[in-house]
Amino acid sequence: MDKVPLFFHEKYCEYRFGKFHPFNPIRFSRFVEEVKKEEKMNSKVEVMEAPSVDDSILETVHEARYISKVKEKEETGGSLTMDTPVQKGTPDAARRIVGGSLEAAKAMEEKDFAINLGGLHHAGPDYGEGFCIFNDVAVAAQYLLDQGKNVVIFDTDAHQGNGTMDIFQKHPRVLFISIHQDPATLYPGRGYINEIGEGEGKGYKINIPMPRDSNSADYHHAIEEIVKPVVEQFSPDVLIRNGGSDPHHADSLTDLGLDMNGLKYLGEVSRKIAQDASAGYIDLMLSGYGHRVVEGWKAITIGTLGVDVPLPADQKISDLDYDPKKKIVETVEDLKEILKDYWDL
Repeated sequence: MDKVPLFFHEKYCEYRFGKFHPFNPIRFSRFVEEVKKEEKMNSKVEVMEAPSVDDSILETVHEARYISKVKEKEETGGSLTMDTPVQKGTPDAARRIVGGSLEAAKAMEEKDFAINLGGLHHAGPDYGEGFCIFNDVAVAAQYLLDQGKNVVIFDTDAHQGNGTMDIFQKHPRVLFISIHQDPATLYPGRGYINEIGEGEGKGYKINIPMPRDSNSADYHHAIEEIVKPVVEQFSPDVLIRNGGSDPHHADSLTDLGLDMNGLKYLGEVSRKIAQDASAGYIDLMLSGYGHRVVEGWKAITIGTLGVDVPLPADQKISDLDYDPKKKIVETVEDLKEILKDYWDL
């Protein structure tokens, strides 16, 4: 059996924003080390070097003036936003991450599964924010579009993928589905159910806001009722899942309620949806904050690879004083009403 390419480069570890910033770049090398020491995982993947990309690749999704702005900020030591300073070397590291996702897309010519440690989904056509400088998810998707393929982007990051959505807002061959924490309670404040795209892309952008403390059962309901039937009707050539460990209940920036088994489920069900559609599958992991990031990535990858490996230990989630299930059931029904002119749900 062919091994799954896992794209990585030591330069990824230079994707940083400062000593006290919540994004800790040590995640990249530690995850690769974790995969290599877990025999059943290591036997399934082949770590491959991610190349850098030049401006011409970035310009497939970003405006040239924005790329110039990043270069200028790197020279002057400025920031794109308060949370996204442009430090020396960080844009070069971002270009490597983009290169890894682009190689994962190119691998779809011969493979049906590839992994990159990417997912910079808050960078839009002419902006960067939310720890994201260049959008590797969009570059990979645009490459596949240029090859004549139809693409699903399934964004499972706790934060809605505003940059990716804006890049493909009017595009009918990109089905963008984001399942994320309720934007009324979390950055970027985008991704309400009435945000469904524009022009020819209307109906092809779907947002599923999840209440705080949503658990695996809540995710399962939303995925079964919305994600699976829409992807089946769209019939993609490739499905890209992006998102790391931040739906985990111990994440330091978010308020969702998945445990390690829930993260495994996200990986498992995403790969299964792609397989059921006879589509290639690209998995991108970058996000997560606090001390459980690498363990969360491992749980997702156990799910995508389908390996019999023990999940990282997890503490019991305390009992809640309310049930998020009622809210997500209401959200799903409201979303079905909004989407009824576009999909059979």
